Amino acid sequence: MKISIIGVSLLALGLNAAAQEVKPWKDAAELSYVQTAGNSKTSTISGKNLYNYDWGKTALEIVAGGLGTKSRNTVTAEQFNASEKLSFKLTGKNYAFQKTAWDKNRFAGIQDRWDAAIGVGRHILNTADDNLFAELGGGYILEDRMPGVDNESFGTFRGYAKYIRTLSASANASQDLEYLGNLKDSSGYRMNAETALVASISTHFSLKASHTWKYVNLPGGAFKKTDEMNSVAIIVNY
Repeated sequence: MKISIIGVSLLALGLNAAAQEVKPWKDAAELSYVQTAGNSKTSTISGKNLYNYDWGKTALEIVAGGLGTKSRNTVTAEQFNASEKLSFKLTGKNYAFQKTAWDKNRFAGIQDRWDAAIGVGRHILNTADDNLFAELGGGYILEDRMPGVDNESFGTFRGYAKYIRTLSASANASQDLEYLGNLKDSSGYRMNAETALVASISTHFSLKASHTWKYVNLPGGAFKKTDEMNSVAIIVNY
């Protein structure tokens, strides 16, 4: 009997330790209702998945997503993307990163775009309520555009910043802004921004409302310079 009690106690301690252990990975899947304006005007459903793995001094981020809809067997919107980002901690609040991204957006004239970049970043603010970090880097873009529009390939320089404000124990707001300069043609710059509000509704579920803005100063052909997307998403966190 005494041996059984000891065995049960050890098992309970082991289970408790396992429960308290912080797992090195996180996964968040989004399902959104999306309304777009610009090169495509439609309402549709989109999906996105964000996976993170932290080894301590090195961290991996993998993102994949897409949306697509048809009207009377005609595709009216089609956007897909995937990327990986590997970060390395340096001294203090600094880090270095390598990132590769692919995206496709027929209604912005993009058949395939490959973007490879490297750079450095810094955590400027990291408090209980405020988180601000910025990145600087450069890379190269290969852009296969739709038929009738000239393809593009050029070196880039990149500036990026993101601010996250904790509003309560279950809600936060964020704003990010990205600038991509064109080393081949200074007028061929691009900008991206996202404003978002996330509220937790349970341990594993959150709601997210966001506005995404994308600007291409030289889109090519008759395509518009600006694309906007408003969405409301439910996020499943693992």
